[in-house]
Amino acid sequence: MTTTAGRLAPSAGIRERLFNRGAYQWYLGTIFGLAYQSSEIIFTWTSNGSVGFKVVTTLILTVFYVAYVALPPLLWPQSVRARMIALGVYWALTFVLLPFLGVFTIWVWPLVVAMIAFCWLPWLPAILMTVVIVGVQVLIAGVNGFIEGTEFAPVVTVTVALSLLWVTTQITASHRIRDAQATIATLAAADERARLARDLHDVLGHSLTVVAVKSELAGRLVERDPKKAIAEIADIENLAREALADLRAAVTSYRELNLDAELSAARTALEAAGIEAHLPDDANAVDSDLQPLFGWVLREGVTNVIRHSNAKRCWVELDARQLRVRDDGAGSPKSSETAIRERSGKGGNGLRGLTERASEAGATLSAARADDGFVLTVRGAAT
Repeated sequence: MTTTAGRLAPSAGIRERLFNRGAYQWYLGTIFGLAYQSSEIIFTWTSNGSVGFKVVTTLILTVFYVAYVALPPLLWPQSVRARMIALGVYWALTFVLLPFLGVFTIWVWPLVVAMIAFCWLPWLPAILMTVVIVGVQVLIAGVNGFIEGTEFAPVVTVTVALSLLWVTTQITASHRIRDAQATIATLAAADERARLARDLHDVLGHSLTVVAVKSELAGRLVERDPKKAIAEIADIENLAREALADLRAAVTSYRELNLDAELSAARTALEAAGIEAHLPDDANAVDSDLQPLFGWVLREGVTNVIRHSNAKRCWVELDARQLRVRDDGAGSPKSSETAIRERSGKGGNGLRGLTERASEAGATLSAARADDGFVLTVRGAAT
């Protein structure tokens, strides 16, 4: 139950039960019931009897009124069975008022049904308890000849019970909606964190791999060919700036790859790594709805070729609904196992992230060791 009854643990102390937001709201609502009960006090002090009798009656009523205010918050953390027993005992104890108030004791019982409603009992036990109380009201009023308007007491009790049960139902529904909204917000935040982590991996993983390769190449060329080394260092600077721009775009959710640009970048990265690149000149053959996805797959696939394959050659094949990245690298058993593990979602973020992207686009991704290398394939759904 997503009400106050379900928000406090059974181990909550008396102070915690009595002094919380739900309890304060209940106390505010009890003002109306207690104001109505002023009629019992008026009846007591205008009836025949000694002052002592009237004082005792008032004190007993006060005890019941204090219990009416304090009991529901104390019962909220308890089980449904415990709440029902406590409310039943409270109602039974009100019978001690019969020698003092007589038949007018039944006018105290609307307080009992109010407590039943705001102890957040399920509808069935709440209705059953209310029916029993109203039945006894009718019986006592009838035995006494429905004197002085007591025939209205059952009507008032039923009205109070149904209206307050409806109110508690609405409150419960409101709490459930609020809880559902909180859950949705939490899931949305988790999804956004996953998206950001995936984008950061895909953006920085590729860029830093190329930077590392070019840095190594520049280091080898410093003494042998300084001019070419300077050119490589300039490329590194450009790559770093592009990576920073990509990072900013990823953080602000505006990151979308251009497949033609990725083909050009892949060619440059493969050549820098000393891998012979066999790539199409452009992406015109690819359907427009798949170009962003293919851009991500191409980027990650080429990055993995450079990192893990030990390949001499790399092929990229494109058609309208399919991209394939293939290499002739033997790699290592460890890197092969890692790739397959990533693909199944049990390892790193690379291929797992691509699998998520493909699924979102209605495509399928496969990664497998071939006889002469490794193949990464993404296929868009048939149109």
